[in-house]
Amino acid sequence: MATPTSKGRGPYAAYTFDFDGTLADTAAVNHAAVLASLGAHGITVTPAWLAAEPVFTAAQLRRRLTLPPTALPEDTFVHEARAYWFAHTDEILPITAAAIAARAAAAEHAAVAVVSANYSDIVRAGLTIIGLDDLPWTVVGRDHVAHPKPAPDAYLHAAHLLRVDPGRCLAHEDTDEGITAAATAGLHVLDIRQLSWR
Repeated sequence: MATPTSKGRGPYAAYTFDFDGTLADTAAVNHAAVLASLGAHGITVTPAWLAAEPVFTAAQLRRRLTLPPTALPEDTFVHEARAYWFAHTDEILPITAAAIAARAAAAEHAAVAVVSANYSDIVRAGLTIIGLDDLPWTVVGRDHVAHPKPAPDAYLHAAHLLRVDPGRCLAHEDTDEGITAAATAGLHVLDIRQLSWR
């Protein structure tokens, strides 16, 4: 269950944003990338089955499909999914409310960071695609921490890089996993699902 969230009242020393679903609408390309990678491994699932759970790691998919590691190795799964993602970046859409919030935070001279369960190079490419790469982002991806969301590691690492106490940060999140990660790390959290974000 997600932790109760902040109303967004500041001021805060830093503002963090999840990427997928918060800064950018990546649902279509992310789902298609996973389906393409599974297909390359000879595995077929329906889009509805895939969408039933929000995290798409090879380990999680193997558990759901009761497959051995050899049937869906992490490295080849990631390689195929990334190749599809980078070939279909035209499907990524900006989220206007996110851009407004991020630019307002930067205008306050607050630190801004993206804390994502995705890989950092994908996040940086995505920021360019949605036109937010001009902001002074600190980016923390799943490749920077041992345990991705819902573990608090990524948020604690971001606060460390920003040299800001977690309690002086406001996280923008759109999933229970992300909210749990940020709240456990000690950040204030804004659940954008409760807002007119799109």
